[in-house]
Amino acid sequence: MESLDLRQRPAGHASRPVQLVLVRANGPLFYSVAAASLLEAAMPVAAERLLHFFGADQAFAQWTRTEWLPRKVARAKQIREYVEATWPEYDWHAGQEQYRAWLAERGAGSHRPTAPHEALARCVATAQTGAFYRSLARWAEDPRLRNLAARIAQEEALSFNHFRALYDGRLRAEGFGCMAAWSTAIGCVRTARDQQVPAAFMSISAHCAAHVPFPVLGYGEFIARMGAVIERHGDLAAPERILLRAWQRGARRLSEQPRQAGSARFSRFSVRPRRMGWTTPRSSQACISSESSTGAISGNEPQHTDA
Repeated sequence: MESLDLRQRPAGHASRPVQLVLVRANGPLFYSVAAASLLEAAMPVAAERLLHFFGADQAFAQWTRTEWLPRKVARAKQIREYVEATWPEYDWHAGQEQYRAWLAERGAGSHRPTAPHEALARCVATAQTGAFYRSLARWAEDPRLRNLAARIAQEEALSFNHFRALYDGRLRAEGFGCMAAWSTAIGCVRTARDQQVPAAFMSISAHCAAHVPFPVLGYGEFIARMGAVIERHGDLAAPERILLRAWQRGARRLSEQPRQAGSARFSRFSVRPRRMGWTTPRSSQACISSESSTGAISGNEPQHTDA
């Protein structure tokens, strides 16, 4: 694949060096794209979970193995190459090793009790991923990154249709209450916000060089700033705004915490993830509306957390 490094563009356009400076100096952009690269690289774990629950569905299993997972693997490579070329101060492979160690130590999270839980969780995760890439496609300074993000957002919209159909079929077949649905959806947001994305953020911060071209951010500030980006550029439907508000509530809480000194394994600019309890729903439809094909800032495996 052609490198996405802005520095490899032909000379003769004065705006391009300026554009590169803007891209490299954008801290929220760096953290969000680098985190996306780590989260996307972990998608084989999500595929294993899907096949565990839905492997007997031959059509869905074939789509997962031959279309969904290969696209995830390909995009992880493309995003990694972009990060490595644009921010060489970050040791991507060391960051990935730390994140993989975290996954191995903590596990993929609580196993959801039923197939409908798993299908709904994947709907929410796909919604969040799609909204992030859709926002990135409109906000990033680099046209190549915008084009890549726009293509990925479209892929996520198509994938959402598969997961929504899967969820609808399981809901009719097995039954799934509104309270259970809402708890699962909000649990996915909380696990991404309070566990998975912080772990990726810590892995990234721990492996940046001493001098980086962007202001160093704490996790709470990063989530708050990216939440504002997504709210402005994501063209969010009502269900997506509900998911985003859950991220923003967490950002306000995290922003009030002082930055903590951490071990060498984790960044001194990180906060410690924590679990949170459930919120009682009015309806489960907010997270699976047919209008919604995309949602907030995480691409990783969705989780169902306990109170």
